[in-house]
Amino acid sequence: MISKRFDGWYYGNRGPFSTKQEAVANSVKGLTVNEKHQKGLVICIDYHDTYETDPKLWNSIINLFWLRKDEVICISRDHNGNKQEIIDGIGKVIGKENCYFTEGQAKKDFAKDNNLKVDIWIDDNPKHILEDD
Repeated sequence: MISKRFDGWYYGNRGPFSTKQEAVANSVKGLTVNEKHQKGLVICIDYHDTYETDPKLWNSIINLFWLRKDEVICISRDHNGNKQEIIDGIGKVIGKENCYFTEGQAKKDFAKDNNLKVDIWIDDNPKHILEDD
């Protein structure tokens, strides 16, 4: 069982791990994740009309990404005061520190401005990746 404790993430009694991804990887392998290992992809999942449409499905997909050592983040253009909804949704799975809010700026520009390298974008409305409000 994966759990979050005050000092990090755990798989059963193994841990602490600095990220949930490391704990998930250890649940399958039973080995400590070597930080020198090649990093996976960075995958950005949109929240509104994407993740929120079927959180159980997306949580399963996120776990598969983590097993591959991919990193999952959420970048939302939210500027309508729904930040807490996002943090309470996908943020509880990927960590609130992996949720970003652009306040209407195009997601790709926001990522570049904040030194976030995204390899794969998953979004119901791809124009939000490239265009400001």
